[in-house]
Amino acid sequence: MKKQLILALFILCSLTSYAQIEGPNPITRNHNLFSRSPNSGLGIKGGVNFANVHGSDADRYGSTDNLTSFHAGIFAQFGVSEVFSVQPELLYTRRGFERQDSVFRFDYLELPILAVFNISDNFSAHLGPQVGIMMSTKQEDQEVNLEPYNTFDYGFAAGLEGKFLERFRLGARYVHGFADLRKEDDAGNSIDQNVKTGVIQVYLGIGF
Repeated sequence: MKKQLILALFILCSLTSYAQIEGPNPITRNHNLFSRSPNSGLGIKGGVNFANVHGSDADRYGSTDNLTSFHAGIFAQFGVSEVFSVQPELLYTRRGFERQDSVFRFDYLELPILAVFNISDNFSAHLGPQVGIMMSTKQEDQEVNLEPYNTFDYGFAAGLEGKFLERFRLGARYVHGFADLRKEDDAGNSIDQNVKTGVIQVYLGIGF
């Protein structure tokens, strides 16, 4: 699975490089790919995560609360028409949960590929699949062995975004993970445990 993610990252970098070569400027904006969609362009983004776990076996972790954390990364949006575009992103994001005795944190490198529907020039809806690789996990501040965890994750993201002052974007998104968090117990025995991650993201982006 990691090979597929590396390939996807290579494609994203290639698209970004192409966009920078062909990208918008005051003279050529009306003759390139970005001119087809009001919200098209390249940019950076970052914001707050409100993460937790869900699933029929989530109560195995006891009573959990949201973990407030962060995400940050880059995006490239490519216009297909006046109302539709495609937006790949590359994000570093932290998921997890809190409970009374400890805090669990899972750091991921994620690649969402979102369909963007422009409701107006300044407002859009986003939805689509994403994949991710768990890079590290900690309980409190102690590094935890990744072996019992499903390090490959896939899921679905949906949200809304508003554009203001031409280049700034403010949005909110929910990411629902489909892969089980763990594949083994602490003793190394295989388990079938329906516990997945989910996160609400609120972010600010800057387009170029």
